[in-house]
Amino acid sequence: MLQERQLHQLASIRTTPHATLSLYLALDQPRDQRLLAWGDLIKRKEQQLSGNGGAAMWSALGEDVQKVAKLVDDLPAGAGRGLAVFACGQAGLFETLSLDVPVGNLLETGPAPYIRPLAALAGDLAETLAILLDGKKARFFRCFLGSTEELPEAQILGEAGPSLEGSSQGRTGDSHLSRKSDQARTRYLKEVAAQARSLMEGAGYEHLVLGGSRAAVEDIKELLHPYLEQRLAGEFVLDVGAGASQVAQEVSQVLQEARRARQAGLLANLADNLGPGGQAATGLNQVLGALFEGKVHTLFVRRGLTAHGGSCPSCGRLRHVAGMCPICNQAMTPVDDVVNLAVAGALVGGARLEQIEGDSPLDELGGVAALLRYA
Repeated sequence: MLQERQLHQLASIRTTPHATLSLYLALDQPRDQRLLAWGDLIKRKEQQLSGNGGAAMWSALGEDVQKVAKLVDDLPAGAGRGLAVFACGQAGLFETLSLDVPVGNLLETGPAPYIRPLAALAGDLAETLAILLDGKKARFFRCFLGSTEELPEAQILGEAGPSLEGSSQGRTGDSHLSRKSDQARTRYLKEVAAQARSLMEGAGYEHLVLGGSRAAVEDIKELLHPYLEQRLAGEFVLDVGAGASQVAQEVSQVLQEARRARQAGLLANLADNLGPGGQAATGLNQVLGALFEGKVHTLFVRRGLTAHGGSCPSCGRLRHVAGMCPICNQAMTPVDDVVNLAVAGALVGGARLEQIEGDSPLDELGGVAALLRYA
């Protein structure tokens, strides 16, 4: 299972002056189609680089291409729904990731791993703690990038006790049983809430999602610590005995709805900060400058936006054009997609990343903008 730290490690890698080969391949298709897709990606990339002066770089990647081709050819059945590979033999890099979510077929080359698809998935399906509970049992799950792993050691069982179902109300004995049952239920729910806080703080989950019986979910929400309330993304109704795949589907839906609401609020905040005195940067060149200065708090990028640019091999400054670096006056390395390096820089610098899907106010700002830590 992919760990979020792996994404940050990939974001920090630069293989300049050598090129990195980055492959994303859909695996939820027959083997023959998978191999055809890989062959088509190779053919198109070779033609592209031959036409824009990159033939020497492609030739230098020959051993990496052969190594990746063997990996694709030897993939066992059930290897996942998506594959990501990052290879640069000259820099000692060969990283393979099996993903539980489908990916689009893509082959990129450049001075760093092409992490934008992974970063988009991580934004959509961030590390999340999901709790599935009813009145007697609570199960805990770690969810990230579409994969869901149960944490059996965290499971909590409620106290065994007499049932009040079918009993007559109002009698002294029944009232006593009801009070004892309520007290046991409260202790159980408090234990679940405490366990959730311990797991959230210990592992650094970004979101909390609650699922199970409607009554249990509503009751435990009243017992959540403010730390958990701030990270509660949503809830769903599901039988406590459901499988991990069902939990994954529900969590994905909750996170999608939460992301839309969150991004709408953040874009409104961005709009309020536009203009003189506002803490915002707009347009690719302004944003790249703010990233280099460490000012970016939240980076907004429209999904699918790509742009040629330059990367300084000495100081790491990114620009919307290649040429001489304005910081150290060295020749910048031309890159096909400087937005990928901006995304990586945001992750490494601790900035929040929001990749916006579909039409939005971001389009009027050139498809990229940033909220700044300071003006």
